[in-house]
Amino acid sequence: METKIKIDISIEGTPITHFSSFNLDQRFNEHHTFQLRFNHDQIENTNKITLERSKDFIGKNLTVQFGRGEDYEHQFIGKITRVEIAQSHGFQGDIVVSGFSPSILIDRGPDLGSYLNKDLKTIVEKATADAPQNDLSMSIAPAYTLPIDYIIQYRESDFEFINRLSAEYHEWFYYDGVKLNFGKPAKLDEATLIYGRDLNSLQYGMQIAPLNYKKFSYHSQQDELLSSQPSGNSGGSPDLSHAIDASNQVYSKSYNEPLEVRVNSQKEIDTFVNDEHKAIVSELLNIMGNGDNPRVKLGSIVSISTSMRGITGFEVQDFGKFLVTAVYHQLDGVGHYQNTFEGVSADSEKLSVKQAQKPSPDMQLAIVLDNDDPKKQGRVKVQFKWQCTSNDPTEWLRVMSPNAGHGDTGKNRGFLVVPEKGDQVIVAFEEGNVARPVIMGSVYHGNNVDSSGFVNSNIKGMTSRRGSTLIFNDDRHHLTLGTNKANYIKIQNGEQFLTAEAGSKIVVHTGSSTITLDKDGNISISGKNISILGTQSVDIQSPKITMGNLAPAEGATKEQTAAATNTIDIKAKKIDIEAENELKEHAQVIRSDSKLMTKIKAGSYIEVDGGKVTDIKGSTAVRIN
Repeated sequence: METKIKIDISIEGTPITHFSSFNLDQRFNEHHTFQLRFNHDQIENTNKITLERSKDFIGKNLTVQFGRGEDYEHQFIGKITRVEIAQSHGFQGDIVVSGFSPSILIDRGPDLGSYLNKDLKTIVEKATADAPQNDLSMSIAPAYTLPIDYIIQYRESDFEFINRLSAEYHEWFYYDGVKLNFGKPAKLDEATLIYGRDLNSLQYGMQIAPLNYKKFSYHSQQDELLSSQPSGNSGGSPDLSHAIDASNQVYSKSYNEPLEVRVNSQKEIDTFVNDEHKAIVSELLNIMGNGDNPRVKLGSIVSISTSMRGITGFEVQDFGKFLVTAVYHQLDGVGHYQNTFEGVSADSEKLSVKQAQKPSPDMQLAIVLDNDDPKKQGRVKVQFKWQCTSNDPTEWLRVMSPNAGHGDTGKNRGFLVVPEKGDQVIVAFEEGNVARPVIMGSVYHGNNVDSSGFVNSNIKGMTSRRGSTLIFNDDRHHLTLGTNKANYIKIQNGEQFLTAEAGSKIVVHTGSSTITLDKDGNISISGKNISILGTQSVDIQSPKITMGNLAPAEGATKEQTAAATNTIDIKAKKIDIEAENELKEHAQVIRSDSKLMTKIKAGSYIEVDGGKVTDIKGSTAVRIN
């Protein structure tokens, strides 16, 4: 069954003409690993057991080509990461060179990134922009082409981040030996394998998996809970349909789970749920084989048939087509080759990714860039305080409040305070999902706080951007509301009084009524009707008191009334009472007392009428002229 093949191995142009073994392990969504063993004296001096020359192989590219014909059917370029000497039984030993596919170049360590309104192609390009293009060739052609409103790379290497995108958006991600593919290639290589000819062993099986589920995602802008469940069975071959039916019978109860990615519409969540269903279904049929055909490649299609002895001879039976998702190659120094491969149904559009790790985000610091929410929902845009290659502003994020919701009068019940531009805020993540950041609140730092006046927490307060304050003083038990030190209202508990202080003027106004107090001591009361009621007395004192009439409104009369239930006292150094036409005084008794003199003067005449009796008395004399 084994067939010798042609093989060519070189390290940065240095040919390795003789070797003991070469092993290559290739899988979807993983780095490929390889190991090459060759005689020590092929590179090093015969009498020295050192790595004097071979140590220079570290970091270099290994190129391997092998196949049956003149044109090599298989090619692999890898990056050497380790060189060692392996000795045993007293022999000089072998040089062992091992490493990974060039995808290791984007697996440098945990990194951070923020991407706003970019599609998958752009995100992958930016995440791998600083990778050496000479060593890592990429093909980026995702099936999902819509812009993603916001996505975060959180403490993941670029490879881990892209691997997670592959899992969440159900995109193919694998290294084909020459280039790193993100997205299913337009054309796949195909090889024909016959059991009994170039297949030594073959295992074909089916399994069941839970397929009844519902995904949900809360959309805060519309206050809507989006949900979806798979719409079809994604069935293809009769065996696959049978596996789906068996899965639904065994796992008949549906389960519910939040969607990992951000969605903004019912159409989007339907797409993700159906793609995930296809990925799960792709694992229900699987195949494993071992053979010696070098045309078996990762990401290629193998058409498998069986050649079995029948009554009249060998009969070939078609077994189906499968997508190779893993392959392990073994070659020795004399041209022997074998491979072991795994595959799923060739009809699989989406693949399940087991190796992707979900980030577990901690709370993060960020700076507010914008708080003018176009939808007027009190949200803000922030930028994380990260040092990274791509740090786009976030999408509009909700702000947590101690109390928020609807009230009896409509919207805005609770504590509506939107962080200011430039504020430093704490960002957390709903459900621990890095795709759903939310603002927890603001924090002070060394350049924007002075707590010297807040000793022992006796003073608590709120201050707006322009300096308006609400101060609670627990030491003196008073509350102050003001715009600055000159303009404030103070409510004090101990003395039980309220103080209103203004630097220039205090105005109390409602409708057509106004009370004005200014800093010069002027008080003005204006209104259509003014009533002053004293149940015991009303005391008005001034060096000068003036009472007069404004022009009357149409249909009104010129009239002033001063009334009290008991007494009205009017006191002044001088009081002038003047009526343009007539002054009348009515009472049972009218008295005018003067310490020195009382004068009654008329321009023309005075009429004194006592009705029945008129008494005019003087203690010394009465003069009538």
